[in-house]
Amino acid sequence: MAVTSVTDAQRWRGLIAIVISVGLAGVILGLFAPLIALKLEHREISTTWNGINAAMPAIAAMVVAPFLPGLTVRFGLLRTILAGAIITVAVVPLFVVFDQTWVWFVLRFVMGVGGMMHWVTTEIWINATVADRHRGKILGANAAAFSAGMASGPLLLGFIGTEGTLPFIIATGMVALGAVPLVFAIGTAPPVHEPEKGAFMDAVRRAPTPMMASLVEGFLFVALLVLWPIYAVRSGFDESTAITMLAVIVVGQVVASFPIGWLADHMNRKLLLIANGVASLLCALLLPVLLDSPVMLYVMLFLWGAASAGLYTLGMVRLGETFAARDLGSATAVFILVTQIGSVAGPVLGGAGMDAWNPHGFVVVTALVGALFCAFAIWRYVTVEKR
Repeated sequence: MAVTSVTDAQRWRGLIAIVISVGLAGVILGLFAPLIALKLEHREISTTWNGINAAMPAIAAMVVAPFLPGLTVRFGLLRTILAGAIITVAVVPLFVVFDQTWVWFVLRFVMGVGGMMHWVTTEIWINATVADRHRGKILGANAAAFSAGMASGPLLLGFIGTEGTLPFIIATGMVALGAVPLVFAIGTAPPVHEPEKGAFMDAVRRAPTPMMASLVEGFLFVALLVLWPIYAVRSGFDESTAITMLAVIVVGQVVASFPIGWLADHMNRKLLLIANGVASLLCALLLPVLLDSPVMLYVMLFLWGAASAGLYTLGMVRLGETFAARDLGSATAVFILVTQIGSVAGPVLGGAGMDAWNPHGFVVVTALVGALFCAFAIWRYVTVEKR
């Protein structure tokens, strides 16, 4: 239940509970995405179809996103988060019950509905609660918690393996566990407002560079999560090493998120966002050259993860400073909707690129996307935002 006035202690209690819940959601995603991708690879599904399967949650998110601002107004932030958790915990065991590949496409879609409800609502909660002088640090801490969960997911999967029902049982337990901290958030949710007509398009018009950053981050995030293990295996690494490499990417996201958020509270946020885009582009260009240099390869993977995490964190910080509380719900929904568009495009185009040029077409596609963002962000800064 949302309240109009809470004490500082209540506000921080709610924030901590939400951040813990976000971290546990990261574990689920970090375990589940490579688990399904590798299982479909074992079934000799093409990387294009594998990418489409990975894109199903994002497609679901695009369908659901326009309705979420109104849903949070009607039911409140906390109830919406809990509803998303219930949907997810009901769907995960069905992957074991229904083993047909086509059914997994449907289940991934439904799982995406629950995940989107959790994601949008927690981001609205945090951004609407924090003061602007602390916005970068708190959003960075939230991103670090999610990324820490993401890093734990592949490591956990590497330990338990991809065979049998155990990974699905653990994923179900993690979803249920993620709902427990929300008990401590009762009565601390910030108020939400009915979105105005045309708010979605207005959000894109008022914050095009953050929205573009969201698009690219979604593209890179899911493309790496789903296709990097396949790219690494096809480049000569064994499956266990490929999963470890994925974990290194996510560790980069964990370690960098809070420092990037801290920097966002102490320097020009627009230039910092451009710097992250340039770093991500350079990492994509250098990776194929470093496949035979293990130490440098791991360093570059770490930096790639750090740069991609910065795109999302800084985009969300820019969003919070641009929009007032009344418009923030719709703006956040649009921001994450754009992320999901990138999430659909990432594995599909990356997989198609890998099919066209095995395996380096994947890297070519990610580099092209990074170059487009850098060009757009620099153009916007020089022509509009600097003034």
